Amino acid sequence: MIKRRYSKVESLKIMGFSSKQMLGPDINILLWNVFKCGKNGWRDDFIKLLHGKDLILLQEAILNSPFDLHFKKSLKHQWIMARSFRNVKTNIETGVKTGSTVAAKKHYFSASKHSEPFSKTKKMMLATEYPLDTSGQSLLVVNSHIINFVSFDKFKSHLDQVFQPLEHHDGPILFAGDFNTWNGKRLQYFNTLAMSFSLEEVEMKRQPRLTHLFQHLDHVYCRGLEIVDTQVHTDIHTSDHYPISLSLRTLNPLSE
Repeated sequence: MIKRRYSKVESLKIMGFSSKQMLGPDINILLWNVFKCGKNGWRDDFIKLLHGKDLILLQEAILNSPFDLHFKKSLKHQWIMARSFRNVKTNIETGVKTGSTVAAKKHYFSASKHSEPFSKTKKMMLATEYPLDTSGQSLLVVNSHIINFVSFDKFKSHLDQVFQPLEHHDGPILFAGDFNTWNGKRLQYFNTLAMSFSLEEVEMKRQPRLTHLFQHLDHVYCRGLEIVDTQVHTDIHTSDHYPISLSLRTLNPLSE
């Protein structure tokens, strides 16, 4: 008899307290697949990277671990986590997590329709919306981890699903995460969808990794935002993904 390792826990968890009323005009961002926080020294690196950040988008984030208090008692960031599965042995839940100095006015999450073949787990998307300092506008933030070890058709199905929250949002967008674009066909389809929503990819200098088939899996796309600066922290090794820091600026809709 095969024992089940994971159980389904598709749900939302909100922790911590925001410290501001609105985002902008300058927005500092951290994007990082944290590899389930499993490497020694992760906490110290995370605290260092967190300094001065307005938005934090994490993939392979965890819950029910010794790190929980850092999020639950935060007085600077509101943290929203979309959980997809729980390890029945450790009770640790895994998913995507978004932190913000501003409380989300809306939030929505969804799990992939298909599962990864070996673990039978699903991948998550979390969409959150925040008020901006520009009159009448809000920022849609989509934090996603796209399904990986599946056929192109199943990958395509999940990507179509992840882009759905963009269909009814007219304002600025930040779309980022671990997209598992490890071959040209996947990346080409992703870029086709991005172009249909007028998303611009944030270009950055980085080092490809052998474990990622020398392809870049983490991407940032935006609309209605000015790209000020990017930095890939290739000196940090407490995950199998490098952390990415970005500085963006909101645009005055009257001056566009």
